[in-house]
Amino acid sequence: MQSATDLDAVAGFVDDVLAGTGWKRRRVRARSSRLEPPDSYWSVFSVDINKEDEKRNLRLVAKGALNPAAWERLSGRLLRHGAGRSCDPVNGVGYPRLFPDTQHAYWFYPFDPTMPRLPDANDPLHMSSVLLGFEDIDHAAAASRFIDIERIRYLPEVGAIMRYTLDAGGAPSTIFGKMQPGGRGRRTYQVVSSLWEASKQHPGLLNLTRPLGFIDEMGLLLEEGVRGRPVSGNRESTEFQHMSVAAAEATAVIHESGLESDEDIRIEDELARLDRVAEQFKFVLPAGHFLLTDLITHMRERVRKTDEEQRLPTHGDMKYDQFMFHNDHFTLLDFDYFATAETSYDLGKFCAYAVASMPDDWRQSVAAEEARLAFIRRYRELRPQATLQRFGVYEALQFALRAMSLMWAQTPGWEHTAEAFLVLGFERLKSRLPV
Repeated sequence: MQSATDLDAVAGFVDDVLAGTGWKRRRVRARSSRLEPPDSYWSVFSVDINKEDEKRNLRLVAKGALNPAAWERLSGRLLRHGAGRSCDPVNGVGYPRLFPDTQHAYWFYPFDPTMPRLPDANDPLHMSSVLLGFEDIDHAAAASRFIDIERIRYLPEVGAIMRYTLDAGGAPSTIFGKMQPGGRGRRTYQVVSSLWEASKQHPGLLNLTRPLGFIDEMGLLLEEGVRGRPVSGNRESTEFQHMSVAAAEATAVIHESGLESDEDIRIEDELARLDRVAEQFKFVLPAGHFLLTDLITHMRERVRKTDEEQRLPTHGDMKYDQFMFHNDHFTLLDFDYFATAETSYDLGKFCAYAVASMPDDWRQSVAAEEARLAFIRRYRELRPQATLQRFGVYEALQFALRAMSLMWAQTPGWEHTAEAFLVLGFERLKSRLPV
């Protein structure tokens, strides 16, 4: 699979696709990858191409199956969603091309087998009618010249974020669009709309992007543009430390919002998920397998000995990189994983992700601990009645899931960091709640 999807193989495929178009490949770079043993592997590549003075950047996905049964599922799904049609990422859509002998496939963004309307969301002509309301084709074509569409983030078969800039003279306006498989986009729109109203009761504690609408036929969520930039991972920065307090305030407001959710996060299900992850570790890191199975055993024992915490509305992905920063103002993003969970779920996740995976030196680790303490103390100031007897379990859970993500990504040196996270999970599980 590595040889079928490495840089040389991808470069050869790109050259084949571009043959006769006048476009030439300039550079291919690997951006991210994910290994899910024993069934699948995918990798995303950045492809720079040019035609005389014109330049473009493409995203190519290589996805492979690691056994015949997995290939039958993957190829069957891709055949139902466009494989066999022309792979034309320059003038059309980069539909999948299958390679049965090596059990892998290539496709280009904005094609995605789980988001069939993603090409429309990246088409200025189509979006001029969506964003500006033009139904006449000539008017829509004229208006499309004033719409710039930028790919912000794309995770294959999970979701995509686009930035729409409308510039017809005067100050340009910015709208963000998010597309997800199934009905997740509508659900996110409903959650954010409700929290937007709830945040008005706590001015300054929870800042959100304003929801603008949801396009049902496309599955596209539209939100108002937010000024600023994502909070960086520099734990020593003043920005990071202040973000920890803002995160505690946002978490407290969400927990007090009273919103209901159709999704439920239960620790028993999370531990069962870790059981499956431990089986994956067998294939690539046996030492990690034994560490994780031992950690799961101790987590189950702690759960058995403690009462369930209060179940509350939960952000579900509370991490430092979910915040935008502008002029000492923090805005919380991404409510895709909103659910009902025990109080400590959000707290454990934030604290586990405050720890850097590859700290530059000891100062980064000390700063991460300071951010963790500031977060917990501010949250407890706002919610002194909070039940947190399972905080250690949830923090350990997130360290285990971070080890899982490292295994999936297969970045150089991941084995050492994954083992370190599992050991740190043991330490957090056995530690007292900071005061």
